[in-house]
Amino acid sequence: MLTTTLLLAFAASGGDGVPAFTQDEWLVLRSMSPAVLIPDTTNAYEKNENAALLGQHIFFDKRFSSNKEVSCATCHEPDKYFTDGKQIAVGTGKTTRNSPTVLNAAHQRWFFWDGRTDTLWGQPIQTMEHPAEMNIPRKEIAEIIEIDSTLGPLWIKTFGNMDESDIDTIASNVAKSLAAYITKLDSSHAPFDDFVAGDKNAISASAQRGLKYFIGDGGCLRCHFGPWITDGAFHSVGVGPLDGGALKDAGRAGAIDKLKISQFTSGGIHSDDPNGTRATISKHIAKRREDWGSFRTPSLRNVAKTAPYMHAGQLATLGDVLEHYSTLENFVSADHHRETILEPLNLNEQQKTDLVAFLESLTAPLPDEKLLKAPE
Repeated sequence: MLTTTLLLAFAASGGDGVPAFTQDEWLVLRSMSPAVLIPDTTNAYEKNENAALLGQHIFFDKRFSSNKEVSCATCHEPDKYFTDGKQIAVGTGKTTRNSPTVLNAAHQRWFFWDGRTDTLWGQPIQTMEHPAEMNIPRKEIAEIIEIDSTLGPLWIKTFGNMDESDIDTIASNVAKSLAAYITKLDSSHAPFDDFVAGDKNAISASAQRGLKYFIGDGGCLRCHFGPWITDGAFHSVGVGPLDGGALKDAGRAGAIDKLKISQFTSGGIHSDDPNGTRATISKHIAKRREDWGSFRTPSLRNVAKTAPYMHAGQLATLGDVLEHYSTLENFVSADHHRETILEPLNLNEQQKTDLVAFLESLTAPLPDEKLLKAPE
């Protein structure tokens, strides 16, 4: 923790283009680091090493797709910071949305771009059964695991004998295994965190200027704050469809109804904490008029490694993102709603350079190499 003396020293620093941060600004910075995961009480297997190993096997295994050519890693490639670098994901078919990284995904409150599930383990089966993603029914998933010489014994070691008559519990355990593996994909300690911890040389002068603007005049903290640098909420930020024209994707508004009937949720029968806080919040979620066309605010950690950006990959580079927020000249809004907090930033070239430098300082190393491939 920074001492008062160190805080004062930083506040008084300056020169050579290095900005001085006030004590109040340092309090903000300390609220942004370090990033720590909060345990998911709805998944009793979250920290189970056998479950995580099983999940890792499944993540990289192309047998878990209808054409035997697609795995989870197809859209979440380790060397691309668990994204695919494409505008929209392509699995067994073509989807309509970008593949977000699964690094640090365990911190999220809502999942998918529209938040149509409220647990990390609520996502995998939807993805595996989706006709354009992996297109494989849960019964076939179970059959592959049961007869496999590696996965079958690992399943028994983790969950006991497979009860084929309870396919939904099997599916939920597959999902919880994948979630256990994904929870281990931590990539959250970046140069920015060393800077906040007291190493004033951890990030460049340009990055420090970008950081000061980010938490100050830029107003970025309205949607990007806290250790994960996101509000975890949903916004319509005026980026139009890939093919132009009016907004077509209902986003969060279309997800609320799906969340209410989703099978693997925090309050469902397969949850390990169906009466907890997470379930209570989800139970009372209501669809609002302003949710139409809004999408989840992503974490900015590792953002420099996860291009292209926005829910359909509409913006190719961080420079494109900054240009959008700088001018808002191509803002596309639903007839009934526009984010009132958005105003053009009118960034100059130096400010854009500094902001990119700050965003790059949020890049952390990839997780342990053993987690970046199928288990030996």
